[in-house]
Amino acid sequence: MNNIILKYINYVYFFSILVILIFYLFPGDIVTYFIYGELKHNVGVKHDIVGSSVHWVINTGGYSINHTIIFFYITFTGLYFFFKNNFSIGILTFIFFSIILEILHLIIPNRSFEFIDLISNLVGVILALILFRKFKK
Repeated sequence: MNNIILKYINYVYFFSILVILIFYLFPGDIVTYFIYGELKHNVGVKHDIVGSSVHWVINTGGYSINHTIIFFYITFTGLYFFFKNNFSIGILTFIFFSIILEILHLIIPNRSFEFIDLISNLVGVILALILFRKFKK
């Protein structure tokens, strides 16, 4: 029974990573695409002075809390189920993953790199690492 649950958790985890990759690597704002039918980046978005985007229609990731939550989830779950015995490799994996996904926005059409999103990705990873270490003790 325990093996079936672990197998199910593996499937859910890898499926969620696949969904995250689709959202991150989609050329444009995927939610805007489904609402407006256009691949334009940030339709209906206003940029503030520091370059961050504020979505007036729907929060599609313009608020960086989404990045923190997503990277907290994938880091904590990944550390707990896959890197429990190899903690340092897990840390490097998720930090690398969070940086690379945001940097790829520099070359993906209709996407833009936002430094605050990169910071939010790393905050999610760091929060998961802190909680994991406390949980592990």
